[in-house]
Amino acid sequence: MMSRQQRAYIFQAFDALKGFRELLREKERIVVEKRELSEDDLEILNRKIHQIQKGDMLQIVYYDEKEYVQKTGIISKIDFDQKYIQMVKEKIALDCIVEIRLL
Repeated sequence: MMSRQQRAYIFQAFDALKGFRELLREKERIVVEKRELSEDDLEILNRKIHQIQKGDMLQIVYYDEKEYVQKTGIISKIDFDQKYIQMVKEKIALDCIVEIRLL
């Protein structure tokens, strides 16, 4: 005869509603509109972007698919022609960046 603990263990890994947890996580996301920066804010941001060098440690806030994301990492590449900054392996479009802080 099986103990209650052994019986409960059998059903522990079973996910009756496959994908339901991911759907709930999507619903928990707060969708926000991309904010427009003022001319002064754009000028300050542009100045900061042009001061960045490969190897700098930064904290960047940027807009990505209906939400703002904050990343901290080392800059591995800056491409002004294709308009992106690469933080380790992730490329971030320059026009999506709203805040930069050098650490």
